[in-house]
Amino acid sequence: MSEIKSINELSTDENDLIRNISDLEDKLAKQVNLFTDISRIGTVITSIFDLNRILPMVMESAITMAKAEVGQMVVFEENGEIEDSVCWGITREVTGSISNNNDVCLWDHIFEKKEWVKISDLGDNPDWRLKSGKAHIKSLMAAPLFSQKRIVGAIVMANKIDDNDFNQEDYFILEIITRFAAAAVENSYLHGEALAKQKLEADIDMARQLQSLLMPDKLIENDKLKVTAYNTMAMQVGGDFYDTVQLSRNKFILVVADVSNKGFPASLLMTSTRSLLRAYAIETSSLSEIVVNVNEQLCGDSVALKGMFVTLIMVYLDFDSGEIKSINAGHPPGWVNYPDGRIAELKTGGPFIGQFKGLNYSEQTLPLIPGSRIFLYTDGIYECVNVKGKMLGISGIRTFFKENKAASPENFENKMKQLLETYSVDPERIDDTTYILADIK
Repeated sequence: MSEIKSINELSTDENDLIRNISDLEDKLAKQVNLFTDISRIGTVITSIFDLNRILPMVMESAITMAKAEVGQMVVFEENGEIEDSVCWGITREVTGSISNNNDVCLWDHIFEKKEWVKISDLGDNPDWRLKSGKAHIKSLMAAPLFSQKRIVGAIVMANKIDDNDFNQEDYFILEIITRFAAAAVENSYLHGEALAKQKLEADIDMARQLQSLLMPDKLIENDKLKVTAYNTMAMQVGGDFYDTVQLSRNKFILVVADVSNKGFPASLLMTSTRSLLRAYAIETSSLSEIVVNVNEQLCGDSVALKGMFVTLIMVYLDFDSGEIKSINAGHPPGWVNYPDGRIAELKTGGPFIGQFKGLNYSEQTLPLIPGSRIFLYTDGIYECVNVKGKMLGISGIRTFFKENKAASPENFENKMKQLLETYSVDPERIDDTTYILADIK
């Protein structure tokens, strides 16, 4: 039976083996602790969405674990410009003065080359130099932050505390930390975008609700007049609108307008225009005076409009005088289809409103005859194209209007939808679509 030897009885080779095993166990324990520390840091870093908190935490972790004296971390915009940074004992002026032989600074070099930079002695390096005399930098290690093959930032550590060069373990530490940091920066951007999108959706939803409230909830229908309307938006919030105003028992105003934009800004301008039209329509029966006043008001806010303008067509129906008055401000012509088949165009007026002050507008007067049909619309109806690339055009809409002069408002709308579906093969050509159909009884 073999006996267990005491330590004193072990051979030199056996003692060396035990020491080696012990050293390996120590190194393994050290690596395990290192992995544990980095994992904890990574978990914390990637759980934070505030960039102002991420950067200092990453920088402190990298400096502490690699035992460096100073460091800095920057975040890049897509074009390579530095968007944000955090400094740890070293200024942007100093790091910006570190350049290669081609006079490309450290940060630009990392962004362009997408590679690490490791310098053992900056004062005695043929490829790099420090122009600033405000800091002493000897050893240096810098790394890019990759996120989905895109560089989102970079980090640099300088001057090992023990005055040695940065080693392979430091390289490993920085590589892992930069991966966590890149993920954290990307998460911060995505979180910010999500919040912005959420806010935008809330604003759009509010604008959409406001816009729906501004559209007449009940159209005119009495023994003299029946008005129907159709509106669909290319975006969640559009720039088209229509309105009907009953001024008295026998006097009515119909409006169709189009803002030269889509989305939230167009909705705001539409809201302002609609409110002004209604306010001035109560004060005067002169359409030209109404449009002139609205134009002057909108031009006063032309800076806020940022190039947007409004086209509109307004029709005044006066059953007492038996007249149809109309005014067209840069809008597609409206039509009146009389019982005898004659079609009159409503195109008299002037240019669009909202950009130029001092404009004058003229009115058009036509007879108001029972059995007539009035059609007002926006350009979204005729600017769409079919599968052959042919635009419907104003002539196509005029033909449709003439062919369906006797169709009921419901059939008219159904046939219009079918027509627009045929001419809506190109999504980029689909615009807000609005019309008013008014039948004189």
